Amino acid sequence: MQDIKIETFITVCEYQNFTKASDRLGLTQPAVSRQMKSLEDYYGVPLFHFEGKKFFLTQAGKTLYHFAKNMQNDEMKLKKQLKEPAVFPLHLGSTPTPGEFLLPNILSSYLKKYPTPNVSLIIQNTEFLLEQLNNGKIDLAIVEGNFPKKEYEYVLFSNQNYLPVCAFHQIFPETKSQIPIENLLSQTLIIREPGSGNREILEYSLKRQNLSLSDFSSIIETNHIQVQKSLVQQGCGIAFLFEAAIEAENNFQKIPVFGFPLQHEFNIIWRKNSFFQETYQQLAQYFQNQLQKKSS
Repeated sequence: MQDIKIETFITVCEYQNFTKASDRLGLTQPAVSRQMKSLEDYYGVPLFHFEGKKFFLTQAGKTLYHFAKNMQNDEMKLKKQLKEPAVFPLHLGSTPTPGEFLLPNILSSYLKKYPTPNVSLIIQNTEFLLEQLNNGKIDLAIVEGNFPKKEYEYVLFSNQNYLPVCAFHQIFPETKSQIPIENLLSQTLIIREPGSGNREILEYSLKRQNLSLSDFSSIIETNHIQVQKSLVQQGCGIAFLFEAAIEAENNFQKIPVFGFPLQHEFNIIWRKNSFFQETYQQLAQYFQNQLQKKSS
């Protein structure tokens, strides 16, 4: 379906090198260069900016790449659906909090209503999921972290409280009234890995108060929310978590700190201009409705 020049353009963008792209495509480098020049002539704008032997995409080049990649991803999905029209494969991604504490019941309800033999769900951080969306590895993602909203379609999934917690047996002398966040700096802070939405939100909220992670006495870092929770439960330190991650348990204590809890969005997102836009919109609406039923 896609023009060969567009396929070549995508390969050049992904390898960021004309020679490597030509090797991958089995073409000569002059042939690749001619195709790229032909694309620039067709659209009437430069797609590449050269500095010596290095090149960078112009803004027009970035726009074309996102559009072409989206078209390529949709075509792969469409080919599968044309071969098996009764089967609509569903490839989901989610960040840990919604993926582990909100999504399983909703997905179970969906599968009972719409049985399909081809479903996959990956739990990863926001940065990884955005990359998977862009590469067509997943169709939708539920993310707690921030994302460039101009680049994706999205539906609000839930608003969640984000707040500091400690073990239930860990007593703060001032817990009957709100305390300044500076009172927590002597604690060990248990955080998620770089690229996670949880960590990004924490870093942003600290920055607004002229603080950073390094201001805490010590740091424990993990890439798994259950490990983070377990360390808090065992009194190894404090953490900033979404309420959804602890609401079913009674061995956490919420620490009353000025400025918290924060309200933060969980969003269902997918690629802009997708051929399957209507399907994704309906699916996102179904998930949103199921969560509202669960909360009511």
